[in-house]
Amino acid sequence: MAQVLQRGQGTNGSSPDHICSIGLVLTGGTIGAEEDNLVLSVGDDPTRAETELLERMWPGPDRLSVTVETPLRKLSENLQPRDWLKVAAATRKLIEETNVAGVVILHGTDTMAYTAAALSFLLSDLERPIVLTGSNLPSGEEGSDAEHNVHTALVALHELDTGVYVAFAGGRSLPGQVFLGTRVRKLKASGTAFTSVNRAIVGEVNDGYFNAGTLHHAETHERFKPALDEHVLALRLYPGLDLELALNAVKHCHIRGVVVELYASATGPDTDDRFSLPRFIKGCTEHDIVVATAVSEAPAIESKTYETTLAINEAGGLFLRDMTPEAATVKLMWALGQTSDVDLVQRLLLRPIAGELEP
Repeated sequence: MAQVLQRGQGTNGSSPDHICSIGLVLTGGTIGAEEDNLVLSVGDDPTRAETELLERMWPGPDRLSVTVETPLRKLSENLQPRDWLKVAAATRKLIEETNVAGVVILHGTDTMAYTAAALSFLLSDLERPIVLTGSNLPSGEEGSDAEHNVHTALVALHELDTGVYVAFAGGRSLPGQVFLGTRVRKLKASGTAFTSVNRAIVGEVNDGYFNAGTLHHAETHERFKPALDEHVLALRLYPGLDLELALNAVKHCHIRGVVVELYASATGPDTDDRFSLPRFIKGCTEHDIVVATAVSEAPAIESKTYETTLAINEAGGLFLRDMTPEAATVKLMWALGQTSDVDLVQRLLLRPIAGELEP
């Protein structure tokens, strides 16, 4: 895993004495892919276009020093939780050993929200901004949005507080948006692909300037174990989902935690047959399997509650309020990696770590 040092000048051609040191983590993804007969793939080594992006889009005026880490080369749809640990280790190395001012991570977009959430928990103690970005088209392709997205990330990096963020525009004429890493979701394959869930965006970059939205302030600087437990199952409810079959699979496949995405009103089936969610939850908890429930967007706070919601909660489902299902799935892996104590896992899930939960 080579470490490369690059140096550049400010955009005005001057050579000031001050040098800004930035870390760059390359993981592959579309931004690092190459096309062959209309098929995109990622090679073993970074492309020249990738490694030159930061210098070319650097907003200056200080000189730039870039230290590069390449922990893996994959399309993001092929990433596994153990890959998040590699990216986290490379990012920590840049910050602790090289003392960079911040880190930009080039990453594929399909699973960027999951990686951003994982890094938010794995690197919660690091007092530096970490910004993930990618592109809809490869960085070397004509019309690619890679340069604009990287420029958005670099401008934002100067203004952001400690935390993990996603910066993305999706087109050269579109404003760059900055999202908190535990509140972002990919909605579509092109254009403005990302949205912020249950939270306003952190900021927007227009004409090289950062316009602040709802800024993030770190809730903890505590260092946790660099560990994840992959034995987590995420289920999305739909009419006809056989939860008795799911329970049998969970019990026999060494699953330690389940995240259930409820219907939008925080409801689920409370019946007297194999489709019962409360029955599924009770069966899990009897085997010390943690069950967390979440919704795609937090429901409005109302005085009335559905009886099915009460039954789900009373069965032992831990409702994660305004946490997204993506962040909930990752956080459950992280919490199970910290401890085998079910009560402590549940307490960690309900403890705000990186903006994933309103206090």
